[in-house]
Amino acid sequence: MNQGSRYLHRDYFHTQEFRAQLDQFAATLNLFELNSISKQEAKSAITVEREDIGDYRNQLGPLTEQLNAIRDEYEPLIQDALAVDNNTAADYYKAERERKTADLMKLFQDDDRVTALVRENKEQRIDSYYRLREAYRSEINHFHDQFDYYLWNSSSGVVHSSLNAQNEQAARNELYSDGHVYVTDYTVDITNSLHDLIGAHELLDSSLLPYQGWIAVPRNSPQQELAKQYRWEQFSLFAYVLVGGILLIVGAARLKRVLSIRVETGTGSNIYNKLPIDIRSALFIGTSALVAGVLVNSAGYYPSLFQSPLLYSGKLLIAFVVAAIGLALTIQQGKLLANGMRSWNEVKTEWARSLLNRAFTRAKAGVAQITTQVKNSFLYKSTGVRLFLFAFIFAGMGFAGGWAAVAYFYYSDSFYFLLALIMAVAGVAAFMLSIRQLGYLNRLALAADELAAGRMPEAVPPSGSGVLASLADNINALRQGVRIMQNEQAKSERLKTELITNVSHDLRTPLTSIITYAGLLKSGDASTEERTAYAEIIDQKSKRLKTMIDDLFEVSTMTSGNANLLLEQTDLVQLMQQALAEYKEGMDSSDIQFRFSLPTEPVYVSADGQKLWRVFDNLIGNMLKYSLAHTRAYISVQLTDHQEVAIIFKNVSKFEINDNADELFERFKRGDTSRHTEGSGLGLAIAKSIIDLHGGRLTLETDGDLFKATVMLKVEFYS
Repeated sequence: MNQGSRYLHRDYFHTQEFRAQLDQFAATLNLFELNSISKQEAKSAITVEREDIGDYRNQLGPLTEQLNAIRDEYEPLIQDALAVDNNTAADYYKAERERKTADLMKLFQDDDRVTALVRENKEQRIDSYYRLREAYRSEINHFHDQFDYYLWNSSSGVVHSSLNAQNEQAARNELYSDGHVYVTDYTVDITNSLHDLIGAHELLDSSLLPYQGWIAVPRNSPQQELAKQYRWEQFSLFAYVLVGGILLIVGAARLKRVLSIRVETGTGSNIYNKLPIDIRSALFIGTSALVAGVLVNSAGYYPSLFQSPLLYSGKLLIAFVVAAIGLALTIQQGKLLANGMRSWNEVKTEWARSLLNRAFTRAKAGVAQITTQVKNSFLYKSTGVRLFLFAFIFAGMGFAGGWAAVAYFYYSDSFYFLLALIMAVAGVAAFMLSIRQLGYLNRLALAADELAAGRMPEAVPPSGSGVLASLADNINALRQGVRIMQNEQAKSERLKTELITNVSHDLRTPLTSIITYAGLLKSGDASTEERTAYAEIIDQKSKRLKTMIDDLFEVSTMTSGNANLLLEQTDLVQLMQQALAEYKEGMDSSDIQFRFSLPTEPVYVSADGQKLWRVFDNLIGNMLKYSLAHTRAYISVQLTDHQEVAIIFKNVSKFEINDNADELFERFKRGDTSRHTEGSGLGLAIAKSIIDLHGGRLTLETDGDLFKATVMLKVEFYS
C-alpha cells in the first residue's frame, strides 16, 4: 500500500519519476538549444515603447508629489543652516534641491532620457537572466547521453535533433528501431518554461517558438539501467505482496484462536486492571500507534533495500521485531480492556474512577464554587461595594508586595523577600475569607427576601457557628414549611382544575351528541331509517350520561361516609372466577395474553360481594382497555404472612403513565390522557373508596409503562 503508487505502472517509462526527468530534459533543452539566443542578440532586440516610458514615470509617482518630497527634504535643512548663519551650508542645500528638481523635471519632459533609463534597466535584467541560466547548464550536460530527440517548429521549419536523420520519416524510423527502448511524442511547453522561472521572460517571449516531435531513450542510455532496476524492484514487491497476503490469511486464522484464549490473570494483569481507564486507553492507543508508525516507516525502506541491502535489511528486522512486540502488547491490552467493559454499567464504573473524570469533576466543582462565591458577593450592592473597598486594600498590599519583590531582586536583601512573601500570603488569605463571609451573608439575606415574597429559595447549608449559622438554620426551617404548604396548595389547585376540566369534557361529550341528534329529529328531513338510528344514538348517549352521573354520585356518597355495606362471608376465589367468566369472551378475542394464578382452596373475607365485584370488574376492564397489544397481563390471588390476601393485577400500558401513580385515583383521571377511550374516569376512585370502606388498601405502582394494582383485604379464615 505504501509503495503502490510508485510500482503499479507498466514499466519504468510510465512512472512519474521518469516523466519528471523527461520534462526536465525538455525544459533544459528548450533553454539552451531550442529557444536559445545570445546575450548580444537579446540586447539588440530590446525595444522601448511609449507604454514603457509611461510605466516608468508612473512608478515614480505624480510629479507634484515628487516635487513636494524634494522640497520637504531640503527646506528644514536650509532653515536650520540659516538659523545658525551658515550661509555656505544653506547655499549647498539649495543647490542640491535645484539639481534634484531639474533632474526630476527632465525625467517628465525628456523622453530620450527615460528611454535610455528603460533600456539600461532591460539590459541589466537580461544580464541577470543569463547569469541565472548558467546554473542549469550542468543539467543539460547530465542528460546529454540519456535521450535522443527530433523536434521541429512547424511554422519556421527549424529542426533540432541529436540524430543524423535528414527528414521526419528517417528520424521516425531510427527512433522506433531496435536502438531505442522507448519513444514518445512530445510538445515543448513555452508558456511554463524555465525562461519564466529565471526572469526576463517578457524580453524573450517574442522570440520563443513552440516545438514538437519525438524524444527517445537509447538502448545504451543510463535510463535503461534504471528501467531494469525498476522491473526487478517491481517483481520483488509483487512477490512480497503474494507472500504477505498468504501470511495475512494464516495470521488472521491464528489471531482468531489467540483471541479465543482466556487472558491469564497474574501480577502484571492485576496491576494493569488497577490503572484508570483513560491511562489504559492511552497505553492501548500508544502501542497501536507505535505498531502502525513502525510499519509505515519501515515500508519506506523498500527502495533503499536495493541500494544498501545489508543496512536496510537490519533496519527492517529491528522494525519487525518492535512491531511484533507492540502488536502482542496491543492485543493483550485490547483483551484486558474488553474483559473489563463487557456491559454499560462496567463502562460507567470505569469512567467514574478515571483520571479525566476526577480531574474534570474537581475542576468543575472548583470553578462552580468560585463562581458561586463571586456571584454571592454581588447579590446586594452594599456588600459588593465593600468587596471593592477590600479589593483596593488588597491591591495596595499587592503593590507593596510587588515593590518588595522588585527591591529584593535589585538589592538582593532577604528582608524585602520576606516582606513580599508576607504581603502575598496575607493578602490572598484575607481576600478569600472576605469573599466567603460576604457571599454567605448575601445568600442568607436573599433567602429571607424570597421567603418574605412568598417564593421558595434554595437551601442554605449551615457554615461554622454563630449568628450566621443560626440564621441559616431558621431560614431552612421556614423554607421547609413553605415548601410543604406550596406543594399542597399547588396540588389542590391542579387537581381542582383537572377535575373541572375533566367533568366538563366528559359530561359535555354525550350531551352534545344528544342535542345534535335531537335537532336532526326535529328537523323532519330525516328518513325513517335515519330517525331510528338517531333515536338509538340518543338512547346510548343518554345511558352513558346517566352512568357517569350515577358514578359521580356514588363516589361522592362513598367519600362522604354515607354508603351502606352489606357485609357477609364471601369466597374471594369464587368471586374472582365469576368476574373472569364475565370477561372470558373479551379476553379470548383480544390480542393480550392473560395469565391467572388463583388458589385451589376458597379464601373467605368479610365483604359486600356486589361492591367488591364492582372493584374487580373495573380493574379487569381497565386491563382489557389499556393494555399494550401483544403483551401479557397477570391476575393473581396470594395469601400473605399477615392474615391478608393480595389480589394483584399487572399489565403493560399502551399509554404513557405519569410517574405519580396516586393521581390515577383522582376523579375523572384516566390512563388515556387524550380521553379517546370510553369511561367516566371515576372507576379507580370508586374502587379505592369501596376498598377503603372494607378496611383494606388499594395501591397503584408504575415502573415505566408497567402498571400494577394491588388490593389488600383482611382474611376471615382459610380452608
